[in-house]
Amino acid sequence: MVKKVKLIKHKERKSRVDAGNFLQQLAEKIASGQVVLQQHQDDLVLDIPHNLSMKIKVNKKNKRVKGTRHKMTIQFQWYEDDKDAPLSLG
Repeated sequence: MVKKVKLIKHKERKSRVDAGNFLQQLAEKIASGQVVLQQHQDDLVLDIPHNLSMKIKVNKKNKRVKGTRHKMTIQFQWYEDDKDAPLSLG
């Protein structure tokens, strides 16, 4: 059985503007084909292939004390060495 390896896990509170700015910067890095995540002294370099799978999920849950909690998850998935390139006419 193949074991999952957690490369980075990070959680922090950000303002709506700061979160939006971070997502814009991340989108630019994904579009360029490489994302570098830095945490402490460690860098995680992700080479993003031309095609990848994207999933967006939004949930809400009623919490008894704090009220309704909303959660949005954006997930990108790809395989290393994915050579799937777009088809074009020459």
